[in-house]
Amino acid sequence: MATTRSIIGDAPKRREDERFVTGSGRYLDDLAFPGLVHAVVLRSPHAHALIERIGTERARAAQGVLAILTAEDARADGLSPLRPSADTNVHTGEKFAFAPQPLLAHGKVRYAGEPVALIVAETRAQALDAAERVVVD
Repeated sequence: MATTRSIIGDAPKRREDERFVTGSGRYLDDLAFPGLVHAVVLRSPHAHALIERIGTERARAAQGVLAILTAEDARADGLSPLRPSADTNVHTGEKFAFAPQPLLAHGKVRYAGEPVALIVAETRAQALDAAERVVVD
């Protein structure tokens, strides 16, 4: 009599474990690509706060920095807030109500961790260093 296997509660044989346990696994961060640059998102440490000014002058002057994007820059470049990929309930046809999600905070942050600026540099270390030079009042 043949038994059928259930995937619920099953412990399938994992093929990738050996290379990761032995330190020979490769992750995306281990790969190098020609012309690759790195981006760091500067996030708000505050759950709710007004943004009076974002000073990027010192960060822009940092070694290796290629670009810094704030909400004002995003708007000037014609970038619009994120919208959900589905705007209608597929079962009922009812439209979803949603608030557009800004790419970067403008005027105020609404939650801790909300993106405030994006720093692009030649290396990850340079992007992290430049992020520390951005002043948010």
